Amino acid sequence: MRLRTCIAFVFATVLLFTGAHPVVGQSEKPAPPQGVPSPGIQLPFGDDPTRALSISAFGVLSYTFDTNTSRNSFSPDTLAVAFSKVLSDHFAVFAQLTTSREAPSPFLADQGQSVGGVETTIDNLQISWVPSARSGLDVTFGKFDSPLAIERDDAPLNFQATNSFTFQFARPVKFAGLQIHEAFSPQFEGWAIVANGWDVDTDNNKGKTGALYGLWSPSLAAHIGLGVIYGPEKDDNNADKRTTGIMTLLFQPGPEWVFGGELVAGSEQHSAADGRTAAWYAAMVFGHHRFGDDLGLTVRLDYLDDRDGSRTGQRQVLRSVTVSPQYLFGGGFFGVFRYLDRTSLRLPGLQFRLDLRYDRSTEAVFASGNPESGRRDHFSATLQSVVLF
Repeated sequence: MRLRTCIAFVFATVLLFTGAHPVVGQSEKPAPPQGVPSPGIQLPFGDDPTRALSISAFGVLSYTFDTNTSRNSFSPDTLAVAFSKVLSDHFAVFAQLTTSREAPSPFLADQGQSVGGVETTIDNLQISWVPSARSGLDVTFGKFDSPLAIERDDAPLNFQATNSFTFQFARPVKFAGLQIHEAFSPQFEGWAIVANGWDVDTDNNKGKTGALYGLWSPSLAAHIGLGVIYGPEKDDNNADKRTTGIMTLLFQPGPEWVFGGELVAGSEQHSAADGRTAAWYAAMVFGHHRFGDDLGLTVRLDYLDDRDGSRTGQRQVLRSVTVSPQYLFGGGFFGVFRYLDRTSLRLPGLQFRLDLRYDRSTEAVFASGNPESGRRDHFSATLQSVVLF
């Protein structure tokens, strides 16, 4: 019943917004990752100024209060630096180094573990090849974000400070491998991926993971994607395959409104407690509104049915409601960080987001004031500042 309700909501949303008119000034794709120096600047050795190295960066600071445990902390969370360079008419390079601090977990099973450690990772490292400027084909080799998604891991590109359970557990965030993208027409794009697996830089088994994704854009204001991911994901196990179907939705019916979501259904062989195939279902939907140039509000609903406990380690249904008022200051071009993906909303130079979040589970999985017992519900407040430079 819960899954049928999610599916009914998705198709009602599609019917409502596929007839939306294009937003004035909106681009079909985000601006390309290349820096263009100001006119009149002469680069050494006769270099083409349109192929100069572009450097972008962002930082994230936050304050979090957990009402279950009364723990609260200020935290410098993330510092990321991105480099992009167009080498020729056919080749471009993009790389991003991210230093991030591990966030505290609300789950009882994670209490007692050391938190707050800082880790620096190669968040992205890509070489892209475009055989022809007239062609819609491009090939990317390296580590890249999964295109089968709306919610991203980079704070400036998200609509809220905290990530959904769908993002955390239901589908992959990154791939390391080969991606082929083809823009068949202004209305339809396709991706084919061969990668090491879910969120792994080096393969943990001898098999490979494949993914297919198609995106239909009946207008500049409506984007509907459907894809599948298939492959072995367990350590040193090539036999047990994981299959994940993903549907993405993103609509901008007006300059101030954005609606979107993800619907995920997954399964993995021999991963249930009794040795049978495990399954999970997830849905995340959100709405975002801009009140002029300085204020915004995002509301997100999140649902994860981990019916066999393969994704979270506990058979449960997780639900979440997050309300996020926001203050936005400034704006401009910050290298690759320019627009929220496939919308006309410019990224502000500085933003403050207050996530008021309520989580609930069918099991007592959340930490409480008593380290020996858990709770079924969890409330937290996160004030996050994101600066682009």
